[in-house]
Amino acid sequence: MRAGVEYDYDSLRDDCVKSGGRRPPLLPSAFAAELEKKSFTNGKDDKPLVKGLYEGAFEEQFGKATELFYIELGWGDAEAAQLAEVLASGAAPRLEKLYLLQNEIGDEGCKALAAALKEGAAPRLNKIGDEGCKALAAALKEGAAPSLKA
Repeated sequence: MRAGVEYDYDSLRDDCVKSGGRRPPLLPSAFAAELEKKSFTNGKDDKPLVKGLYEGAFEEQFGKATELFYIELGWGDAEAAQLAEVLASGAAPRLEKLYLLQNEIGDEGCKALAAALKEGAAPRLNKIGDEGCKALAAALKEGAAPSLKA
């Protein structure tokens, strides 16, 4: 609830898309680089603590994720490439389903995802909830993600 109004899935997603939307996940190294550009208002240097907390949470959550939902977030090629980098790192070894419906991911984003899959990212992936990525289809034909069903 916010201001006495109950949230449902659609209203929560709509909030995530506003003002630049929900960003794709960051590898701990990328998060650390972003954090270096920030300062804490309390005057303390809590960056090492925050980096460690993020890294631990990232590894735990992505390590056990079987489904990722990135639907209707306004993502394009850059966001898909960032997601591909995360997947290529091996961060989501249990991932079975990836939902990217109704984004604006073009050829370059699909190529980045295809390259990650081709290199063995997400070996358990068996469903991608989006149509039309020719590069992904080509990677699958070449043997990437052998458990993925058409």
